[in-house]
Amino acid sequence: MVRLIRSFVKSITEFMGNPADLRIHLLPPAEEKEPQAVLLYLSTITDRTKIHELFLQPIQDAFLEERDSGDLSALFVQNGLPINGNLVDKKVSSVALQLFEGKCVFLANGLKKAVAADVSQWHDRSVTPPETEHSLIGPKDAFVEDLEINLSMIRRRIRHEDLLIESFTVGTKSRTTVNLVYMKSLVNKQVLDQLRQKLQTIELDVLVDTTQLGHMITNQTKPFNPFPLFQTTERPDKVVPSIMEGRVLLLADTSPTGAIFPATVIALYQATDDFYFPSLSGTFLRMVRFTGLITTLFLPGLYVSITSVNYDVLRIQFMLAVAASREGVPYPAYIEVLIMMVLLELINEATVRLPKVIGGTATIVGGLIIGSSAAQSHLVSNIMIVITGAVAVGSYTVANYMIGVAWRMMSYALMVLAIPWGLNGMAIGSAFILLYLCHIKSVGVPYLSPLSTFQLKELFSDALLRLPVMMNPFRPSTYSPAAKGTRRIRLRKGEDQL
Repeated sequence: MVRLIRSFVKSITEFMGNPADLRIHLLPPAEEKEPQAVLLYLSTITDRTKIHELFLQPIQDAFLEERDSGDLSALFVQNGLPINGNLVDKKVSSVALQLFEGKCVFLANGLKKAVAADVSQWHDRSVTPPETEHSLIGPKDAFVEDLEINLSMIRRRIRHEDLLIESFTVGTKSRTTVNLVYMKSLVNKQVLDQLRQKLQTIELDVLVDTTQLGHMITNQTKPFNPFPLFQTTERPDKVVPSIMEGRVLLLADTSPTGAIFPATVIALYQATDDFYFPSLSGTFLRMVRFTGLITTLFLPGLYVSITSVNYDVLRIQFMLAVAASREGVPYPAYIEVLIMMVLLELINEATVRLPKVIGGTATIVGGLIIGSSAAQSHLVSNIMIVITGAVAVGSYTVANYMIGVAWRMMSYALMVLAIPWGLNGMAIGSAFILLYLCHIKSVGVPYLSPLSTFQLKELFSDALLRLPVMMNPFRPSTYSPAAKGTRRIRLRKGEDQL
């Protein structure tokens, strides 16, 4: 049995590649004595205080009491395992997996199995305000890279037995823990079954972020789809109302982003401020966002159509003003639009990638200098500067960055169709975009719901518009049939209804 301890230590060291952070404590520590047991852990991901409390202190007490090998092996069996401990097979691969998960493993000659306890310390950051989804009103906490902290934020807001959490392991090398969070009585069973099946069948080496897994789930049938088929968020106060509507939340360890299934275009244009402001103000803000969508999608193509093909659409005074503005520009209107749109994309990308300290200043100053210089040198017209600014402002109103990128791509497609065919080409392109959006689904739910499913009551109560809470007490059935007709708010008996 003595040689088993030494041979196992040699085997586990070779199997793990002799890592620099592997700590091996042979017990007893005296070199002249043969080891009765060994304690293994990775120092970079473990808490030494926990190791001392759970393992080293009891073992030290056992040696001070001069117990023999049999007593030492029974130390964690007869007296009870550590509060977060478990038994593991004495296999090199099994023990290595426990070490990689941040556990401390104890092996003794008299034990048939190894004792492992969670002493992990992953050095996570503390909870901070949201960085990408700013809100004027409401909670200021956001998800972090620790899965348990993220789940605690949801548990704190939903204290009910219907809230269920299912766990999966994704990644053959990362072995990342992934959780599905949903309400048992409200969830869409078909969506839940699809997510379970895909999580069990997806095979990849390392899972880095939740969005990576979300794209693998939704884009298996349409790999070149530019529209996001799931909703990403870092806000727990945005996740909780979604769960209460029958949707499913996907969380992954080491990722501060949650993915919500299913997703619709309407859901991607809803912000948390809509529900914290009065209903009329929330409706106004949604209309502003949809106006930004129309501006971003159609304005560049309309400019190309009017200046290149459909000269007679607008009044002659307006066309003369446009022609006077373009005087001296040496190329057609579509080249002018293409130059400014590419410049706008460069500014957008620089805004995202540059540090916050200099990002805003650099992009604003760069845009002003380049824009004014281009107009003065007659590379672009003054009206094109106005159109570019309107498109930029419209694209910034979107509540979800991924769908904003998709709409900008569609804007380029409409502009290309407007070059030879003008407004007719834009109409044809818009029809194809609409048909495509009606065709795609997010884990079985139509992407344009409730518009494409003709659920007009839900469309005008909590989709395009936001009615007062007391006028809209029932949950929508857009995402889950089980939620149809269930109340999310009710008055106590004896109180007046508003």
